[in-house]
Amino acid sequence: MEDRSAEKAREFDTLAGEVFAPVYPVIAARLLELAEKRRGCCLDLGCGGGHLGFAAAAMGFEGKIILLDSNPWALELADTRIPQNDRDRIRTLCADVRAMPIPSESVDLIISRGSLWFWDKQESLTEIWRVLAPAGTAIIGGGYGSSALKKEIYRKMTERNGVDYAEQRRKKTAGFTPDDYKRELDEMGIPGRVIHEGSGDWLLFRKSPRPPPAACP
Repeated sequence: MEDRSAEKAREFDTLAGEVFAPVYPVIAARLLELAEKRRGCCLDLGCGGGHLGFAAAAMGFEGKIILLDSNPWALELADTRIPQNDRDRIRTLCADVRAMPIPSESVDLIISRGSLWFWDKQESLTEIWRVLAPAGTAIIGGGYGSSALKKEIYRKMTERNGVDYAEQRRKKTAGFTPDDYKRELDEMGIPGRVIHEGSGDWLLFRKSPRPPPAACP
């Protein structure tokens, strides 16, 4: 029998497809621009039905893409969307962001939209930092692609829910904004910055490149 996880997966996926669909290509293009990365291994955290990860592929990311979520029902939906000719480079992975079965220093780009307020800040950042490759970039946060798209989505969500969506968002994200995660990064001694844009906010941090081996004396 399906549990609440299956119902939630379908609810989120319906919203992603019916209300939020226009934002993913715009966000993916922006995150790839900020990261300055289009090759290697990309990890979409809290992927749901995989909309952001697929948009990253469509916007020009040429490497492997892992769609990770802790809800197996969401990943079933994502898996049905992987084109047959892309199954060698796009795959799903059911795991908790706090304990990812991914080798250390193996992921070049980590992206996530709309999931960070479900995570434990310190544990998630510790694990993200572990799997991030030398010179790798992580960008997590929440955005709507543009101010116009944000305004339209807020309108649709307010009509859909019958309550003010802006107020709902404030309550949901309280204590879990990119700025809150930045303070956690500071305590961990990891450099990063918050990018405030009209359509949303993103936390960006990079791991330093591994220095080349010393020259032979």
